[in-house]
Amino acid sequence: MKRIILSIIAIISGISLNAQSGEEIIGRIAKAGEKGFTIERKFNEVRKSAGKKAVTLDGDLKWKDGNLVMDYSNGEHFSIEGTRMTIRRGGKQQVFDLTKNMMMKALSHALTYSFEGKLMELSKEQNTNLVATRDGKEYVVTLNATRKAARGYNRIVVRYDTATCCIKSMIMDEFNGTSTSYTIE
Repeated sequence: MKRIILSIIAIISGISLNAQSGEEIIGRIAKAGEKGFTIERKFNEVRKSAGKKAVTLDGDLKWKDGNLVMDYSNGEHFSIEGTRMTIRRGGKQQVFDLTKNMMMKALSHALTYSFEGKLMELSKEQNTNLVATRDGKEYVVTLNATRKAARGYNRIVVRYDTATCCIKSMIMDEFNGTSTSYTIE
């Protein structure tokens, strides 16, 4: 009987030692992001507008030194380089100065801060609650808006690999019903 009780205590202790608080998870992701890293991988994107059929795209993604480049297999291009965002769709190219365009700056920060592990800064900037949990081999970070707005994101969910703290996927839900999800292969 004594062995059974000791075994149960050991199991419970092991579980509590392996459990991580949300603050620990956020801290671990932030620390990994500070080190800097390069990602060059394939990605999938699903765009869904309210009341419309979802569009699935794929391409090549490169993240290096705070710059994000996404080249789509259909010829589209998306990049964030410093304070400049470039979007090319349907043969038309738009370039945004992120110091002057707050809507595009919010998009830029949602993406770059997620890659960099700057989740506390993103939460503060986007005015959200922040919850971090572990789901198997992934950390799941959810940012929920504290109040409804005309523009912006009502929810952002970012998944990270627990071993490397590198981003694996991201879902960005806007107040207007538009949703964009990214999966990095």
